[in-house]
Amino acid sequence: MKDPQRYLLVTHIPFARDAAGQPVTDGLWVRDLVGLAESVGSVRVVAPEVPREALTTWGPTACAFPGHAPVEFRGFPFLRSRRDLWKWPAIRAVLREEVKAASLVHTSHLFRPWLGLAYAHDLAVKLGKKTIFVVAEDFRDIQTWEWIRCSKGFERLRRERTLRAIEKRVTRSASTASLTFLHTPAAVERYRLDAKQAVAIRQPGHTREEVISSEALRARVATLSENRPLRLVAACRHVGLKGLDMLVQAISLLADRGIPVSATLYGGGPESESLRSLASRLGVAQRIKMPGPLPAGAELNEALRRADLFLMPHRTTDFGRAFFDAMAAGLPVLAFRTPASIDTVYEGLDGFLAPLDDINGLAERIAGLHRNRHLLAAASHGARARALENTRAEWFRLRAKWTLSLLNEQATGELAHAA
Repeated sequence: MKDPQRYLLVTHIPFARDAAGQPVTDGLWVRDLVGLAESVGSVRVVAPEVPREALTTWGPTACAFPGHAPVEFRGFPFLRSRRDLWKWPAIRAVLREEVKAASLVHTSHLFRPWLGLAYAHDLAVKLGKKTIFVVAEDFRDIQTWEWIRCSKGFERLRRERTLRAIEKRVTRSASTASLTFLHTPAAVERYRLDAKQAVAIRQPGHTREEVISSEALRARVATLSENRPLRLVAACRHVGLKGLDMLVQAISLLADRGIPVSATLYGGGPESESLRSLASRLGVAQRIKMPGPLPAGAELNEALRRADLFLMPHRTTDFGRAFFDAMAAGLPVLAFRTPASIDTVYEGLDGFLAPLDDINGLAERIAGLHRNRHLLAAASHGARARALENTRAEWFRLRAKWTLSLLNEQATGELAHAA
């Protein structure tokens, strides 16, 4: 795939340009796009372009694309709300031109006000182009938790109607796409029967070289026998659905039982101050550090390696790449039991599960690992082994294999049953 316009990716994720004209966007998105280009060749990205000072990200940092990455960007007007309907003719003109020049058109599930970008998928289908559609998260559960649950009356009805429209659009795209990638267990369960051809995939962010060495892991695990306090760590947005408040309460229960643990909660968000206040009220502020967000990559990897156990008390069914970030650091993952975590964390082998929304159950699992450090040590080695099997390159290799088969019209029965 040498023609940069053959693989077209249409997204609502904004980008800007630095003083040298180099595209700048969310750091995690940069990492994903570089991995995609390394596996399939040149990629043409069509996305909303904003001034550098207006760029926002969903991850902790933004960064520029490395100069060697074969990724080209073309911008279109940014939408701030549904009131920007007047911008759609210009956006569609860009999409129409790019789709006509492409061999394969890659789109993903969308949110308001970006549902109209599905025009690119529909046009590609109409023109007989190959299409890839991606459902990257359990957006229904996340939107219900963060967006609908906190609304009332007419506004709640409006939001519920919007979410139904998004689901309808996802189902339509999945049913007409040449190939649908389903990133999360919930997406597999919800859309695999609607998709013409579906494949369940994962999207870890680490490389093989970033996985902790066996020597470094053995040295860290050896210190568990010193009976020191367990070092817990979490790295995520500080929002309600991440369940960090329940982790703080679990640490308080452990303190009451005389079980010393310490926790470092990397990240930031609207719940940061309330988490600090909660820790203070419960008398465990000295046990919990909140140093802020860290950029994905070496700095975060090094921080995770200083811990013993990664906490992911996520309260929705979304799959987080943080699971694999932790395993790459040789950390077992302790998560709430949901469809996503059951499919990702192998109980007793590379992590552990606690009953959903059960603060006492979460505390009990931590206490059990405090007492049984041999189990924690074994799971640490299991986590490293799992990370070595699930690198970014390996999953992009699989995606490239399926994508190139699609372009060569050599899709096999394996694709139909992979999900």
